[in-house]
Amino acid sequence: MKLKGLVLVWLVIGFAACRALPPVPAEPELSADQILHRLKAGRGDLSSFSARGRLTLISPQQNATGSASVMGKLPETLRVELKDPFGRLVLTFFTDGRVVEVLFPREGKLLQGPATPANLASFVPPQVTLPQVLRLLAGDLPLSPGPPSRSHFDRGGKLYVLEWLKDSGSPQERLWVAATDFQPRKVEWFGNDGQVAFSAEWGEFQQLSPGKPQSLKLKTQSPPMELRLAYRDFIPNPPLTTADLRVPRPPGVTVLPLRP
Repeated sequence: MKLKGLVLVWLVIGFAACRALPPVPAEPELSADQILHRLKAGRGDLSSFSARGRLTLISPQQNATGSASVMGKLPETLRVELKDPFGRLVLTFFTDGRVVEVLFPREGKLLQGPATPANLASFVPPQVTLPQVLRLLAGDLPLSPGPPSRSHFDRGGKLYVLEWLKDSGSPQERLWVAATDFQPRKVEWFGNDGQVAFSAEWGEFQQLSPGKPQSLKLKTQSPPMELRLAYRDFIPNPPLTTADLRVPRPPGVTVLPLRP
């Protein structure tokens, strides 16, 4: 009887203590406009960038990996140099949205052609536009103009999810933003068929440059391609000149038309 009495006493005390504790306030949920404002405030204006790191390209046609130098001027100028593990230049890719040039120094070939989606596919994954690639490389989100159509808070992942809808009501862009630092973590872009055309994920921010990512993984569904970049450094808004972006012309190089 004494044991039962003690158990009853402790239950009463525990129940009273629980009732005395103040309720834990719920985390305030921000509106879509507030989330978008904080996302843009932590990023700053971006007109150009220069970065170095490790690049890996995985596709049905070819796989490539090596150290890379990436320079971009928004909205449509991009230059990429890829070197092998021994530091030898493998290729230089350049486009300004009008022409595409791809230099293969070992073969002594410089390929040139208009900036069609097929020619851009030398580096830009299909289903991703050139301006989108530049923004994705820099973590400059969202891709859609204007405010999001709706949002919700994923409490388990501590992520805000913003959605932009097409006129038909189907999704155009879905963006995950971390509630801790209001930086983008993932984006999905939808095609006209309602399926995900491409997705991108970013790694840590603030490590290399405030508001800029340390890594990027870009994937397309059809064809299945994956572009990975792990940055060693990232410089926002460097004073890039035409000479910085120009593709070199080694002696004896042969200029050929670029064919997809």
